[in-house]
Amino acid sequence: MTPQERCEAAENSINAARKLLLSPSPAALEECLQILSQVIETLETLVAGSSRDWDPLVHAAIRRIRFGVSGLRVQIGHGANLISGWMQLRMGEGYTRAGSPELTDQGSNRLLEA
Repeated sequence: MTPQERCEAAENSINAARKLLLSPSPAALEECLQILSQVIETLETLVAGSSRDWDPLVHAAIRRIRFGVSGLRVQIGHGANLISGWMQLRMGEGYTRAGSPELTDQGSNRLLEA
């Protein structure tokens, strides 16, 4: 597989992961994890060679991959914040002195109200 083909495969996989994260479910998250693991393997194989031989298109593709991954990072961060907020609503007892939410198991008996 050429460096260009590896980059295209990584870009396509990152886009697939992004689409899976739009409607997360346990199965979608598991599939996303597998896809991102494959992306890591592809990129590790790519960087194992010499970048001197790369076509300028490969360098451009690497920049697109970095941009795509940063978008995934933001998307995952928003999802994590949403889950934390739900947990705080469901099990929150206030805040610690450091400003972090304080969660207790007793809060799990409360109903989540909208």
